[in-house]
Amino acid sequence: MTDKMISPDVELATFHCQLGSQFLELGQLAAAESEYQKAIAICPGLTNAYLGYGALLLLQNQPQQAINTYEKALQYTSTPEILSALGLAWVALGNETQGYYYLGLSAYYSCDYKTAIDYYNQYLANCQDYQSSIHLEVNLNLGDCYQRLNQYNDAAAIYRRLIDEFPQVVEVYLNLILSLSEIGAIAEAISWATVAVKNFPDQISLKFAKLRLFPILYNNTAEIFASRQGFAQDLKGIINQASIFDNATLQAMGEGTNFYLQYQGDEQLFKGSLSEKNLQRQYGDFLHRVMVAHYPEWGETPPPRLRGKSDKIRVGYICSFLQWHTVGNLFLGWVKNSDRQKFQVYCYYTGQEADQITDLYQQYSEKFYHIYNNIEQVSQQIYSDRLDILVFLELGMCPQTLQIAGLKLAPIYCATWGHPTTTGLPTIDYFISAELLEPANAQTYYNEHLICLPNLGIYLDQPSFPPSAKSRSDWQMSDHDIIYLSCQSLFKYLPQYDDIYGKIAQGVNQAKFVFISHWYQEVTAKFQKRLYAAFDKFGLSGEDYCLFLPRLNYAEYLQLQSLADVGLDTFQFTGFATTLDAIAANLPLVTHQGEIMRSRQSAGILRRLGVTETIASSESEYIEIAVKLGLDPETRTAIKQKIQNHRFRLYHDLQGLQGLEEFYQNCVPVK
Repeated sequence: MTDKMISPDVELATFHCQLGSQFLELGQLAAAESEYQKAIAICPGLTNAYLGYGALLLLQNQPQQAINTYEKALQYTSTPEILSALGLAWVALGNETQGYYYLGLSAYYSCDYKTAIDYYNQYLANCQDYQSSIHLEVNLNLGDCYQRLNQYNDAAAIYRRLIDEFPQVVEVYLNLILSLSEIGAIAEAISWATVAVKNFPDQISLKFAKLRLFPILYNNTAEIFASRQGFAQDLKGIINQASIFDNATLQAMGEGTNFYLQYQGDEQLFKGSLSEKNLQRQYGDFLHRVMVAHYPEWGETPPPRLRGKSDKIRVGYICSFLQWHTVGNLFLGWVKNSDRQKFQVYCYYTGQEADQITDLYQQYSEKFYHIYNNIEQVSQQIYSDRLDILVFLELGMCPQTLQIAGLKLAPIYCATWGHPTTTGLPTIDYFISAELLEPANAQTYYNEHLICLPNLGIYLDQPSFPPSAKSRSDWQMSDHDIIYLSCQSLFKYLPQYDDIYGKIAQGVNQAKFVFISHWYQEVTAKFQKRLYAAFDKFGLSGEDYCLFLPRLNYAEYLQLQSLADVGLDTFQFTGFATTLDAIAANLPLVTHQGEIMRSRQSAGILRRLGVTETIASSESEYIEIAVKLGLDPETRTAIKQKIQNHRFRLYHDLQGLQGLEEFYQNCVPVK
């Protein structure tokens, strides 16, 4: 909430306000009132003047006059402090229901969602006007509070009720669809989205909400294929029917991405029109046309900067995750170790929260900008900086960054594998990957021109490993168990590979498979049900063999790596950061090398180490390797030792960085 109008003579108004507060403390009420009124007359948007004057009126037992003062303030400034004061004034007048409304509103805008929930529920318990706009607002805010606290079931219950009460409010449907998708209730979400699209055929936001409804977990491959077909059909409908000039289209494209599309498996299941490359290109082309329609000044590629041989190349890095995040951590080395004699580094951080990683990006940048939730400001800054190259460290996780990529703010655009899929955007000239991550025919999977840097392409500092403060017993694991740790996000686990755990258990009776739970228990329960059904096929009890641990902090997670015997990677979307953590703990990791880059990440890391004996080329070989490691402690020890002896190859590797900077130099012209 921000002030709508500020007087140019704020200092004088502040002086009178402070004087009024001094008179109030001295008990000189008439003098205090006079000073507050002077302050308000000079600067009608001065929050503290209203707060002081209202407090004075309450002190004089004039709650109605205090309410009038605070309501006047709302014409100029709607700060949480004013809203809270107004709420307390209504309570003092004896109208607690109205007071709860404003107190809830104050807590909501202060991001104190638990307090807001308490006040809103008290308001609803006393409110009798169920059809008023305020009743709708309170319920929408209450649902949003539950969403922000990850209590999506509670939010969904509110939105279901609101649809009965306000069936013509599109926002209610959108919020219900979002809540259901977050807990993996995709069938119900699709059902509501289908109804909403039918009832509101002109609302593009609902069509995009339906488009993005991917299951977090699938029951079988037929469901994966049906989901892909549904996405393709909905995308085609949007492209054919939506107006690129409509502000609603622009807004809808900024409300989400196709993130879960990349978790449906390798391209072996999808060909032709359903291929990821084709669908990404369709979406990217449409996004580009929408962005240029609204920002035509940034639709054409700016001319290259006239650069002499001695002029440094200006490289910009833009990302919403320049913080403690996989993307922020992995690509920090590019910025930190850039050759300052040849390059000027500009960083554009579009995320909200900053931390020690953000500070490092700022420290190692010539210019650093932290601009959150403002496409126009970020775009104007990039364009004004006259970069030679702009590098998007990820495209596909943040909708605003994707929208910016739909414009052309620098002569050369690059994307990286921070989100490992082709972007499909016609604006992106190059996709930067690495030799050890890509197959021989890799270019066929990209719309962009593929650049493969040496080795893994990144510069990593050697991590420090915390001393173990926990034992197996702290996590209900026995010293006799053979611990197979599989710690990927649950949406990476595809149903066609569930049988591998039962087959490994058949060969290793003491096997214990350890997973990390999803942040929402219902998603974890769905995965457990699917996994236990796979164990049933082999006459085994999944509950005996599987352990689901709660979400861990990073130190605990690293300690868990050190307590495990074998790591089990996921198929078709492997780990990368998690694999680096396993290597730091000398944990033997079984992985399957697939067709495309995201299914080859762990294999690339292991090849860099020269530890290729745990890389499988088939499902049966994966099981064979996992069983052998479980039964043969000497083999495990030998691989652990090999990892420890060779892991230095991952760290302080300048070859990838040198390859990156050579690429920059080769593609930026010199006058």
